[in-house]
Amino acid sequence: RHRVPRRVPQHARARKMSASQPKKTSNAGVIVVAVVSSALTAAVGLLAKPFARTQTADSPPPVTASPKTKSRKSIVRKLYREVWNNFDLSSAEKSAEKYVSEDHVLIDPSNPNPVPGTEAYMESVRGNREALPDYVITIDDLIEEGSKVVAQLSFKASLNEREARWTGTCVMEFEEKEIVRTWINTDAMSALIQLGLMTDLVNDGNVKLRPVTQALMGRSEAHPETVLTGKDWLQYFEEVHESWERNSTADSENAAALKHDSNTGLDVVV
Repeated sequence: RHRVPRRVPQHARARKMSASQPKKTSNAGVIVVAVVSSALTAAVGLLAKPFARTQTADSPPPVTASPKTKSRKSIVRKLYREVWNNFDLSSAEKSAEKYVSEDHVLIDPSNPNPVPGTEAYMESVRGNREALPDYVITIDDLIEEGSKVVAQLSFKASLNEREARWTGTCVMEFEEKEIVRTWINTDAMSALIQLGLMTDLVNDGNVKLRPVTQALMGRSEAHPETVLTGKDWLQYFEEVHESWERNSTADSENAAALKHDSNTGLDVVV
């Protein structure tokens, strides 16, 4: 008997062939995936940029000294060197015209009717130089804030063989490179006492009013014979502070010694 080959249906043959052959990847599908991936990456980048800008904006910028700050401080140094400390008043006036505005005003509550202008400024310079020929101002420190420069000053002058040293603070407001307004406050009373032009009011006068006088003067002791200013005062204070620390340490050691009886070796209850 001969076997008859079994006939396989055509659709089953097709399924078998397709199962045995590797599948082909569609190029169109790859392109679509690549495009979508690229778009997502771009979207994430766009979302991240504003966040990065926000972080940069919130972080404080580095602090650097502006040219205007340096220029204004330099002008103040030149003002005191070339105007106030200049013994040649003609030269001082020429320098004042460079640094002081024609609209300048001195703001002083004790002078309710100030005269504006460079010439009025020079009248103060001349008055100080003529009254105290060896008048000298030293800049102890300069501070800049906005359009203003603050000068911490030390003054020195002599009269009738008596020398005076006192301090003051001056605030100068600028427009561009010219000073337009000045606020000045000095310890003039200390200068008058040192020069012998007035008596010290702290311990003089009505006894009942002394607390008021002492409160306004900021001291209850007599005015010192020698006044220190600037770096000299700071050095003096450091020496006094070190002395206080030494005394405090010695007092602590002495107190500790009092709590121990050296004869018996026993601690003493205080």
